Amino acid sequence: MLIACATSLGSFTYNGDRMLVEAVGVYLNGELHHFTWGLVGLGVISAIFSFVSIFFFRKRKLQIRLSMFNIGFMVAFYLYFGYLLYKLNTTGNLQFVRIGPGIVMPAVAILFTVLAIRKISADEALVRSLDRLR
Repeated sequence: MLIACATSLGSFTYNGDRMLVEAVGVYLNGELHHFTWGLVGLGVISAIFSFVSIFFFRKRKLQIRLSMFNIGFMVAFYLYFGYLLYKLNTTGNLQFVRIGPGIVMPAVAILFTVLAIRKISADEALVRSLDRLR
């Protein structure tokens, strides 16, 4: 998620001008047009949740809950990005040029978080089955 906050999310043309969308702001012809600190905040919170959940390997249920909240923050990142594009599209003619690497990273992070939740749940089931054998 920190990669999504540091790289460009996409390039567009806005009323004939070049527009670059990053997590920190929307740049129109190289000048900052609109701040988007909400995207940075969601990305940093998601990265913190990912990092903190690593250290809860003994508390698997809490680790799963943190991962679920993390997925929620990543989905909120996409929803807020979509809201920004919707808001810009209603005020002018917005046309897509190219996708940036930062917009793909939350989807990859969601995929890996879902896979981690599945394996944590399997590990929890294995531990419970071994507790029954004692």
